[in-house]
Order: sequence, then C-alpha cells, then structure tokens
Amino acid sequence: MERDLLSKVLDNERDIQAKIESEKKQYAEKIEKAKKYAEERVVQEEAVLREQLEKSVREAEEIAEEKAGDILEAAARRAEYLRSLPDEVLQRIVMKYIDSILPGRRIDRPNVKG
Repeated sequence: MERDLLSKVLDNERDIQAKIESEKKQYAEKIEKAKKYAEERVVQEEAVLREQLEKSVREAEEIAEEKAGDILEAAARRAEYLRSLPDEVLQRIVMKYIDSILPGRRIDRPNVKG
C-alpha cells in the first residue's frame, strides 16, 4: 500500500513537472510572439515617423524657397528703383549717410542707431 501511495505521489509529481514545463514553453512562445509584434510595431512607427519627417522637411524647403524668392523679387524691385533714380538724388542720399558709413568719421546723431 505504501508503494502504491508513493507511486501515485511520484506520478503526480511527474504530471505537475510536465505541466510546469508545458506552461513555461507556452509562456516562452507568447513572450516571443509579443516581442516580434513589438519589434514590428517599432519598425512601422519608425517608418511613419521617417515619412512625416521627410514631408516636414519638404514643406520647410518649399516655404524657404518661396520666402527666398519673395526676398529676391523685392531686392530686384528695390535695385531697379534705385537704378532709376537720377544721380543727384542718389548723391543726396549717399551724402546724408556718409558720416555713418565711413570709418573714423562717425558723428552721433539722435536719429542714427549704432
């Protein structure tokens, strides 16, 4: 009778150990699946972020090009305007600011910054 009881205990212990090993295997597989899923999500999110970054860079470049074009157009208009001024007018403008332009001949005026 003791042998039967000991045999049953050992059988139960083997069954428990087999169940533990089976559970360990199942959880290891679940962890591996979760890990793969997480890695795939990271790759997907990285791709989305990279695409958004590229789009933002393109948009910023377009805005910068547009602003640069506007600045160049304004500078060209201003240059054309100045080219069209008579020499006497240009000479008066230069003479008005010559003291602040030439080194060593600076005269502090309340309306001139610097």
